Amino acid sequence: MKIFLLMWGFLLGLYAEELAGTFITEPVFNASVYMQTVGNPDNPAVVLVHGLGDEASTIWESSIERLKDDYFVVTFDLPGFGQSSKSNELYSPLNYAKFIHYITQTYVKKPFHLVGHSMGGAIALKYTSMYPSDVESLVLVDAAGILHRSEYNNFLVQNGVNAFFDEQNGLIQGLQTQKVTSFIDKIAEKIDRKMSLDMEVVLSSEDLRATILGGSPYSIAAVALVEENFNGIPQKIHARTTIIWGETDTIAPVETGYVLHKLMPNASLKILPHTGHVPMVSQEEIFLNLLKAHLVNQDGIVRPTMPLNAPNYSATIRDIDGRVYTGRIGNMSIINSQKIIIKDAVVEELAIINSDVKIINSTIKSTKSVVLSAQNAKVFIVASDISGRIKLQNTKLHLLGITMDTFGKPIEALSTSMVFYSLCQINNKLIHGKEILGLH
Repeated sequence: MKIFLLMWGFLLGLYAEELAGTFITEPVFNASVYMQTVGNPDNPAVVLVHGLGDEASTIWESSIERLKDDYFVVTFDLPGFGQSSKSNELYSPLNYAKFIHYITQTYVKKPFHLVGHSMGGAIALKYTSMYPSDVESLVLVDAAGILHRSEYNNFLVQNGVNAFFDEQNGLIQGLQTQKVTSFIDKIAEKIDRKMSLDMEVVLSSEDLRATILGGSPYSIAAVALVEENFNGIPQKIHARTTIIWGETDTIAPVETGYVLHKLMPNASLKILPHTGHVPMVSQEEIFLNLLKAHLVNQDGIVRPTMPLNAPNYSATIRDIDGRVYTGRIGNMSIINSQKIIIKDAVVEELAIINSDVKIINSTIKSTKSVVLSAQNAKVFIVASDISGRIKLQNTKLHLLGITMDTFGKPIEALSTSMVFYSLCQINNKLIHGKEILGLH
């Protein structure tokens, strides 16, 4: 009999665990939403927000198991995903933030730790900007869609746009039909052309969402994400933040992590080597340790650093492939070279010819008026500061999270060149977009 009672108690425990999830009706989308609360409500609260995909909140199962003894954990399937109802609604970061506010005001009722992955990271960033007093701390995991849509579109095309809807190891299966993926491919090709569709108009119309996007929550949410303008938002987030990123992420570029780290005043950045877009699955133990360390503020806030006392050197880089340069650099010329990275550096003057160069977390500063010139080149400058002017010839220049101060015109093109801006501040003006220079 005693054994029977123990077994019955065990089965009841399993049944209670299974019943931890429930369905509620919320007012933002008027949707039936599957949500789960685990742990003691008197403990500190953690709210977990998933990304694009029908696996939805199940992505957090290991996190919930690790946190439930010490925290009150709240998860849900965002409307349009998982077990929540699906319809032709505007599934935008703004509306999702309003939805989460309803959930937390109803079921949490106190400041909480907010954790968001992929699209959920963008939603968490949006939420924190709208309701700062709600958020005790913030964790952004491989947040997608933060860069300007032109930049993000370039990244998706480069890595295969359908990867956005088919995340690693089949974990998140998004748009699966040939018809819809073909449409997304065409949007990727057209999105930056003058005659491209005005996706804001499409998103705002129920009929157009049905006609153009098939009324699919996946495609609506994805397009609404890349249409969201985050310019000026990270700088206003003062919550203690940990940014976690997979170094080899092909869904959300790791450069976004560097940008957020630079712009968010109370943020730390943790980059996981040999890790893709879903670190809570592919690097489960490492991720969970980072998450728990953040929740107890174990490591404090670690800001980007620059070399202070490193020796100054100059160099001419010619016919080199895949090299990284750091430290204090005087004059550097890069000629006929590919995949050159300048990182954590202070550079006085830089010339780039027929080369592919990425500059990360660096400062370019000189007494000369022109500090960077590029010809027949592709140049990315990420999370960096520039004091001086840039001169371009037949070059694509990608500026991500940079601050630039100079007298006169900051960027001059002697021949047709493209400049892409994401979350930039040029002469104290926020710029987020693209322009073609040097047209006559």
